[in-house]
Amino acid sequence: MPTAPTIRYVRRADGLALAYWKLGRGPVLLHSPNVQLGHARSEWSVEGMRRWYQGLARSFTVVRYDHRGGGLSSRGHGPQSIEALVQDIELIVGAVASGPVALLGWITGGLPAIAYAARHPESVSNLVLYNSFAGDAAHGQKPRMSSLFRMAATDWEMFTESICQAALGWRNAEEARRWAAVARDATTQAEFLAFLEARRGWDVTPELGDVRAPTLVVYDPSNALAHEERSRELAARIPGARLLVGGDEGNPVGDGTLATIRAFVGPRLGDPGGLERLTPREREVLGLVARGATNAEIAERLSISLNTVTRHLTHIYTKTGTKRRAEAVRYALERGLGGA
Repeated sequence: MPTAPTIRYVRRADGLALAYWKLGRGPVLLHSPNVQLGHARSEWSVEGMRRWYQGLARSFTVVRYDHRGGGLSSRGHGPQSIEALVQDIELIVGAVASGPVALLGWITGGLPAIAYAARHPESVSNLVLYNSFAGDAAHGQKPRMSSLFRMAATDWEMFTESICQAALGWRNAEEARRWAAVARDATTQAEFLAFLEARRGWDVTPELGDVRAPTLVVYDPSNALAHEERSRELAARIPGARLLVGGDEGNPVGDGTLATIRAFVGPRLGDPGGLERLTPREREVLGLVARGATNAEIAERLSISLNTVTRHLTHIYTKTGTKRRAEAVRYALERGLGGA
């Protein structure tokens, strides 16, 4: 098994310490994990998750951290409210990035990711939400989840085994056992029960309309604990959000899902150029092309000559590795430029 990335820490003046690792190179993609059940080091023993991180790291500098109260991060810094978890993201972003980051919210980690994106639009280039939801009342307090959570109070080991089996769609017992071991490394029974009480107040629904980053909502139907309705709600309420259902036949770490995320977030390593290489004027031109404007319409809109438009397009094709207008349109739309 490949060696896990080096664990690092960022610390606050009050003693709060958040554990994180970095993998890959390129633009920063910050992975906000499943709150309380994730462990930055132990997760590396799960082959599926390891392949997921390695796949992302081929295109990005992946930063995976543990929220306060779980994994390798500090305990005892108050309840895990959305406000507190947003502060965790603020602390990590301040430590690892000098500009906007792409933010990936994994299940419960999607709620603080949504709130952070809504409150810090200048700091988030793209938002990806995997099997997430907007409020605990519409997810964690429904009958299926409630019955599992009641088990957490009576039989901790059975609970961790059961919730991980359900999350994997009951299709891989050995993988589920490894995930259950990660969960028990990440938290204790008492800590998890305190977390369940704290998350009852979670609801980022009022902030969905304030998200300005291009957003991709991924729903994996093989996860028996996920709800398509919740994912569709996110996609409907976040302006301009796209919904990806199913991925690779329910495999969240499949190449197709990874490729979709790479194309959506971009720019990718290996691209002859990304949007960051375009000048502000070239981005304007590409955005108008993606909206269907002709060269003449672009010239009139930007008060420039047709020859200048053509010259900008030549530079855009070179920098983005595209060869014709249709390819440039697709390139722009995959990166959230030029949408309605």
